[in-house]
Amino acid sequence: MKKKDLKIFIILCCIIMIIPLPIFAEELTFGQVLDDLTKAQQDFNKNQQQIDEHKGQINKDNETIKSLKSEIESMSNEVVELQQGIADANVEIEEKKEQTKDLLVYLQMSQGENIYLDYVFGGESITDLIYRLSIVEQLTEYNETMVKELEELITRNENRKVELAKKQEEYEDKITKLNEEKQKLANSINNLDDLSPGLEQEVKSKQQIVAYYRSEGCKNRSDVIGRDCAVSTTNAIFSRPIRTGYITSFIGYRWGSLHRGLDMGSSQGRNTPLYSIGNGVITSIWEDGNGAKCVNVQYQASNGTYYTAIYAHLSRYGNIKENMKVNTNTIIGYMGDTGYAFGVHLHLELWPCRLYVDNNCKTWSKYTQFVSSQYNKGFRGAESVISFPSRTYQTWYSR
Repeated sequence: MKKKDLKIFIILCCIIMIIPLPIFAEELTFGQVLDDLTKAQQDFNKNQQQIDEHKGQINKDNETIKSLKSEIESMSNEVVELQQGIADANVEIEEKKEQTKDLLVYLQMSQGENIYLDYVFGGESITDLIYRLSIVEQLTEYNETMVKELEELITRNENRKVELAKKQEEYEDKITKLNEEKQKLANSINNLDDLSPGLEQEVKSKQQIVAYYRSEGCKNRSDVIGRDCAVSTTNAIFSRPIRTGYITSFIGYRWGSLHRGLDMGSSQGRNTPLYSIGNGVITSIWEDGNGAKCVNVQYQASNGTYYTAIYAHLSRYGNIKENMKVNTNTIIGYMGDTGYAFGVHLHLELWPCRLYVDNNCKTWSKYTQFVSSQYNKGFRGAESVISFPSRTYQTWYSR
């Protein structure tokens, strides 16, 4: 081989390597689909058991938090009482000190010149004077004892306040940790991707797929889908889902994750009918965890590649049902903003696999991984197989 020919050969090989190749349908038997449904049901039951356990733990945490908050409230009330006790004790100490001061003056005067005794004290006799002096000394001693006891009470109250503050801090820390645990449990329960249907919906979708294959003549476990039964009507090309519209957001990474769908809007808003992009079958009608109305449709292109389209954020559904065959004139639904959406639009996902059927997207988790893999290889979903303007907000007027 000449150097020139070798260079051309190498260049051609490089071009082939970077061009995304079509993904043809894997040979799949009806028995595999049935087994996959059984496995999905088992996974759902196991997951539901775990969810129930998580919910039970959340309920326990809520009860513990309620008890801790009640304890904190009681301690707060006790602190208020302690503070009031300290204030009252301080007032009483001041009163006792004033009384003691007056008594001491009385005592000092009593030890002065006798000529003033009768005048000052009104004493009628020495016996009476001695009695009064004794009472003064007793009251002075009592007041001093009371002041000491009150000061000890204040010290105890202050120490108790410190103890309660420390305990309140410990309880608050426990509540914070319990709330964090609750959040983790809740996240585990709601650990679903954007537009994720959840395991229950996966089982339901797979049940609908099995029912569809049965209606298309699949009976034996050995029947090969697409050859022995359920032979799909193929599409030469796909059409746009709306007659007039514009792209608002392309597929790509944003906010740290892959935005898997092509977003498009229309001046008609919620009255915009959304058409099937080709000949296919509705495999699932569902709502995601945020309430977005969604429809899954399975298609097969003329090259044999299967695709799943997800129409999301619909305001309402068209006259459709699961396992219904559709064509380009079928209205899937109407544009909306249900679920987690910023404005009225259609979120259209279109990727080369049969969701919940093919091995590479048999579960929602596998599907999202498959989409990321396809994107990283250069495939751009609906953008790669449907003709759209290359710029956002560039309006088109036909399908």
